[in-house]
Formats: sequence, C-alpha cells, structure tokens
Amino acid sequence: MLPIVAIVGRSNVGKSALFNRFAGRKKAIVHSLPGVTRDRNEYEVFWKDSRFIIADAAGWAFEESVFSSAMAHQLEISIDKASLILFTVDLKTGINGLDIKIAEVLRKIQKKTILVVNKADDPSEESAGFEFYKLGFQDLFFVSSIHGRGISELLDKIVSVLPHTEKIKREESIKIALAGKPNVGKSSFMNAAVKEERSIVHDKAGTTRDSLSVAAFVNGRRYILTDTAGLHRGNKRKDDMEYLSTLSASRAIEDSDITVLIMDAGCEIGETECKIAGLIGEKQKAVIIAVNKWDLIEENKEEAAKFWISQIRLKLKFIPWADIIFISAKTGQRIDRVFETAVIVYKEYSKQILPEQLKETINAAVYKKPLIRKGKRLKIKNISQISIRPPIFMFEVNDLDLVHFSYKRYLENVLRAHFGFKGTPIVLKFKR
Repeated sequence: MLPIVAIVGRSNVGKSALFNRFAGRKKAIVHSLPGVTRDRNEYEVFWKDSRFIIADAAGWAFEESVFSSAMAHQLEISIDKASLILFTVDLKTGINGLDIKIAEVLRKIQKKTILVVNKADDPSEESAGFEFYKLGFQDLFFVSSIHGRGISELLDKIVSVLPHTEKIKREESIKIALAGKPNVGKSSFMNAAVKEERSIVHDKAGTTRDSLSVAAFVNGRRYILTDTAGLHRGNKRKDDMEYLSTLSASRAIEDSDITVLIMDAGCEIGETECKIAGLIGEKQKAVIIAVNKWDLIEENKEEAAKFWISQIRLKLKFIPWADIIFISAKTGQRIDRVFETAVIVYKEYSKQILPEQLKETINAAVYKKPLIRKGKRLKIKNISQISIRPPIFMFEVNDLDLVHFSYKRYLENVLRAHFGFKGTPIVLKFKR
C-alpha cells in the first residue's frame, strides 16, 4: 500500500493547483469560486524513484450546504488515511481565522504536517509569509503552484519523511474514464468498484464537478478510474463552472485507455449520448457501453436487453464494435464483468500484428475484392502497423484519389474479421 499525502486547507488557497502541479497536468479544476472540489481526488506521484499517492479533498469550511456533510466526510477520510499532511495556506491573504482553527485541529491529530505557503510567486514576497510560523508548524515551504516555484524542494522533503517510499518500478495500469450525462450513476459505479464512498452521490444533477481519479484493484489487476462530471449538450451549459467541468471530462477521456460510456436504463438514448460517443470516437479511445440501473427493469429483461442493443446499434452506428453490458452500480450486478471486459479490450487496444500476417491478409483481401475506379486499379504497395493504442495502419497506394470511404470500411472489416480488435477503434491512413 502506497503512503498517502493529503492536501488540506480552507477553500481557495490553491489546493487543486498544487494537486495539478504534483500530477504534472491539469487533473483538478482550478476556479476562483470556493468549494469547487467536492470529492476526494487522488493521483499516483513518482519522484526520484519513489512513489506515493497525493490526495486532494474539499476545502475546510464550517458553513452548511446540501453537500457539506458528505464533503466533510471525504476530508476526514483523506486525513485519517494520510501518512503526511500538507497544510496549505495563501500568502497573498495572510493568516485567516479559519487557518487558525484548522491548525488547532491538525495539532490535536498529531500527524506529521508540512505547512505549504502557496502563491509565493516571487522570493521577495517570502518575508511577509513568516507570520505563518505562528500556526505552530516547524516545517514551512514557500511555493507557487501555478508557476512551479519551490515544488521540487517540497517533493524532496515529502519523500524524505514518508514511510515505505522504497524504489519501485512503474506498473502498467489500465486507465478507465467513466463518461455519461448527469445522474446516470457514474459516481455510484466508482464507489461500487472501489468498495467505498469515493464520489459524493446525490440526486441533484451535476454533483460531480471535477474529474475524480482513484486507484482500484479488481481481480488482481490495477486500474486508474476517473469519474467525470456529467456532460451536457452544448447549448445546455449555463455557466463557466459547467464549461470547466465539461473540459475536465473531455481531458479525462483523452487521458484514458478505455472509456466506459454509462447510460440510464430508465431513459432513452438522446443527443447527449451520441455526442459523448462522438467525442470518444474523435479521441480514438477504446469503449465499453454500460447500461446502468438494470435492477429497476422488473419484467421482460430479455426483451428489454434486445431493445437496448438495437437502439444502441441504430443510434451509435460509428462504434458498432463496442461491447454492451447491463449493470447495476447500486447492487454491484456485473460490475466485475466490466473490468473483465476492460482487460480484453485493453489487450486489443494494444495489439501489434506481425508484418507478414498483415501483408498476407490485406493482399488476399485486395485480390478477392479489387477496387477499380475510372478505369484505374488501386494498388496497395505496402501495409504496416505504425502504432498501438489505438492501432494505426499505414497503406502505401499508387493513387490516393482511388481510395473511397466504402473501400476503407471494407479493409477495416477485413482487419477486424482476421485480428479481432474487440472494443477498440482502428485507424487506417493512406499515402502515396
């Protein structure tokens, strides 16, 4: 079990920006609106051959809201599981009354704590920050999460005090993004998979604002699961917070190996699902379709399954190779099957075909069904697989104008018939 480092502090001191800096990319939404982070977000950090989990939870607050108790629960879990706490404060605003209250709580917990004075964009500003020593913590670091200043020194300190940070090789994890419109059960799926409440579940649509990543071990295999904010149709985004949530979800899909597109068995397939599927296709990601809330279908489940399959194939014609699984995140029904399928799909997504097999298959296909347009015959001079994840094939031809989209589809079907590629897109490119 890797040690956990928890970032805590009041809202709007830059905790998510610090989390993103550790993660090496924009994993959490950064916004001036307090309380943007609601769930407990985690990311595995590698530093100088050591590794640990960085955890970012909701900002410490005492005001009540519909989500406050659930957010506080996630914060408590984050602190309880942590080996080290990064108490983050804001240099620009100075010591806040809430900072003092948080410091009192952390001193009572008696866990190793590093005081991180954030937004120290220039060394000349540090003298104003020595007042933070009044909070009672010996280790104090000035950093700028946005500009990266002081982060290397902070990381050095972290790995020096953490237990069990022995040198470990990176393990290959399957990265899975959970996508779908609001309230289809993405957060419930996440919680069922990791067997604890990691995402706040509420009947209010849009509860998940940010993309939440956690490590999960299922049947001995390691996964990185990302629960994305629900995606809306383009004209339904009301404010910049929803825009950032949509952008975060889009990035999560781009960063994934496989996207699980989750639908609600009680709703029809609409424009939103089609747009999400289009986004997955555009980013060339492997996909599994999970129809959730199957426990609510009480009668004629076989007929209902046939209907759903026909509707998915009809409305999502551009991903006919995607597997369809009927699940219940609430009861755990077929959640394991999603992960079993993910292992298979990941292997297909990573498949490399031997050159001689590839050439033999394509030559036979062209011989069987030649393409002749305007009296000219298409000749494929060479074929090679140039990439995996997704599998990309390069065809060298005598004339690019002869390559019709219907013949591209024929060649793709030939490749799938011979080599599988279950659940994954394959890309065909042509050059002279």
